[in-house]
Amino acid sequence: MSAKTETAIWLALKSRIESLALPYNKAWPGQTFEVPHAGGLPQPFLRIGRVSVAPVRQLIAPGMPHDRTGSLMITLVHPLGQDVAVYDQIAAGIAGHFKDGTEMRYGGVCVSVTAYPHVQEGYEDNGYWTVPVRVPWRCFG
Repeated sequence: MSAKTETAIWLALKSRIESLALPYNKAWPGQTFEVPHAGGLPQPFLRIGRVSVAPVRQLIAPGMPHDRTGSLMITLVHPLGQDVAVYDQIAAGIAGHFKDGTEMRYGGVCVSVTAYPHVQEGYEDNGYWTVPVRVPWRCFG
């Protein structure tokens, strides 16, 4: 279960991201992306990233399952102009979509959220307020 498992983990996470009830475009890893505009004004979007840790074998015997962990990063990128509480509330909604214990499946792989996601401190970046949301996950298989 190497590359096949890693791909299944990503597809399980991606499926959950796609079910977010936000009308924002998504900047997916490895894909080109143009910032959306409406009426000449930039629009909010979500930047998707991921971080994984090397698998850890749980038992010495060959062929046994491995423990895989990582973080899904979903970053709200919103044009400036509102109170910071507005951006934080949107980011909290993203976190709530991945609450502790949420399970995502693809094929025979189950990915679980291991703790409530962390809405990190927002910051200004080129006219946008950027708020990262870190979703910790685990897959045993």
